[in-house]
Amino acid sequence: MSVIKPALQHPERIAYFAGANNYCWIHFRDGEKKLLAKPISYLESQLPDFIRVHKTVLLNPAYVKSLDHPPRNKMAGKVHLDSGEVFPVSRRRWPQVIKSFSCLPDNTFAEETDYSLYAPDSPQAVQPSDLLAFSIFFITDEKEKALMTKEIIREKWSACQVYTNQQSTHLPELLKTLPEQEYPTLILMDARTKTMERLYTLRHLKEDSHLSRIPVILLVSPTDQLIIDGYQHQANSVISMPTEYRFFKQMIERICQFWLHIVTLPGMGQ
Repeated sequence: MSVIKPALQHPERIAYFAGANNYCWIHFRDGEKKLLAKPISYLESQLPDFIRVHKTVLLNPAYVKSLDHPPRNKMAGKVHLDSGEVFPVSRRRWPQVIKSFSCLPDNTFAEETDYSLYAPDSPQAVQPSDLLAFSIFFITDEKEKALMTKEIIREKWSACQVYTNQQSTHLPELLKTLPEQEYPTLILMDARTKTMERLYTLRHLKEDSHLSRIPVILLVSPTDQLIIDGYQHQANSVISMPTEYRFFKQMIERICQFWLHIVTLPGMGQ
């Protein structure tokens, strides 16, 4: 079932959107979030009462608590949500944001504001709860395999969120909209179809100094050249995948057992 239609019918459930290019995250008030294959500009057109404070952030004004004026020239202001999350406001958008939120208190000199918590170019503040983020991105054209993988992971690793999508081209830009604490624990990328697109995405992930630390597992057909290409593009593992349901399920379980249980990943050490 589409997430977009019911969400647009009940915008009061939405806290904000964060996205890039043709994808965005919808963050609900209850803490749930979903990945949408829609640009943030589309959602802005559908929700005229929401406020665009940054090119990657669209807020529900009902949940905005206060504003921080820019501390110095050429620096961004900030907007505080009721949840405690804080977002930068781009300089270009600041006058319109001020006008939209003119009734809110000004926190410019609030003593509790700790600017050390915010990365200068990050669209979202670092929250302590984000340190517990545990998620997997699975890029595949096969919807049945995507659903199967979700079920396998939820059964054995119930705390893990699984996000699936068919396209990978914009994945690097999408991930850059997230604070590092919300990076996926693991990326599974099915290169049995759209092979060149997957390799292109893999290369761009590994060329980025921040995104490169995310383990990327390339799932391939059993051909020597594709296995070589995967490692040349710096995949953390290249797995030759069977097509039969039973063996595919076993392989996904083994991959997750190794990468989620045996290997120590950034942010998961004790």
